Amino acid sequence: MYRNLLCLVLGLIVGIQLTEFWNYVTYTTVEYESTAVVANAETSLSEWLHRETRVLCLVLTMPAMHKLKAAHVKASWGARCNKLIFLSSEDDPELGAVNLNVTESREHLYAKVRAGLAYAYEHYIEDYDWFLKADDDTYVIMENLRMFLYPYDPEAPVYFGYRLRTTYPQGYMSGGAGYVLSRDALRRLNLIGLNNTKYCPLNTLAEDRQLGYCLLNLGVVAGDSRDELGRERFLPLNPRHLMPRIQSGTWLDKYYYFKPNISDCCSDTSISFHYTKAHDFAMFEYFLYQMRVLGQAVSPSILPARLDFNQMEHQLAYWSQQNSDNNVSLLD
Repeated sequence: MYRNLLCLVLGLIVGIQLTEFWNYVTYTTVEYESTAVVANAETSLSEWLHRETRVLCLVLTMPAMHKLKAAHVKASWGARCNKLIFLSSEDDPELGAVNLNVTESREHLYAKVRAGLAYAYEHYIEDYDWFLKADDDTYVIMENLRMFLYPYDPEAPVYFGYRLRTTYPQGYMSGGAGYVLSRDALRRLNLIGLNNTKYCPLNTLAEDRQLGYCLLNLGVVAGDSRDELGRERFLPLNPRHLMPRIQSGTWLDKYYYFKPNISDCCSDTSISFHYTKAHDFAMFEYFLYQMRVLGQAVSPSILPARLDFNQMEHQLAYWSQQNSDNNVSLLD
């Protein structure tokens, strides 16, 4: 009888432990799923992504443009960054500008961007997932940027933007349209690139092209940010220059990496526009965040699936093998 009782007690103990273990496994799975649902339903997907996909925004400006341009960025899309820093040659605590001690001139833009990315690495590398560089006349739709970045691992060596072709194979991202570096790309740039004059020579050539060359040498892949219809998300021009369709005879004819969708210039999930005038900032804010049209479809409420390690590696390999479909000679 005692032996049977002992077996019963042991059986109960084992059963309880197994039940608790099963409840733990199922609870954590359900809790994760329900948390995402609740977050999306009660706060909004954009607010949830604000916490989940953290973006540090670095905006190039200069003292003369602090009030004329940079202030409009801060009052509009910059407020939706996880952190906003203006890269300048003069400290401005009210604006959020830091003095990088670089001479203000077009010839020194590359040095200025390098200094800004070094500053971001030194102070914030572990605090954010992605690092966006933009100009003070760039407008960025941060919600679309985060939605686009969400599937990708910030510890992968990749950066995104509007891809332009040049004499080296993977091209580079337009500085005006803005480009975004993964945490790993920023880490490689600072730990290896900025200390290596062979990989990342310091010169007075175009900032975006030189950074693209540097990242190529560091094994950072130029990612493809076009949508499923081949429409660009990062745009190097203002919409007024692109709509109703992309016109031929512009500088893009020579430098685009992927042939534009002539009949439909821009993605439904566009991320950025360049050459934004002061009044454009308020106009974009109104049309994007205030005006509502009865009966129109709402923004998507489902996140794209996140890529696992193998999927991310496969995606990087695919992007690294892409070739430009632009046949116009660069020597023309």
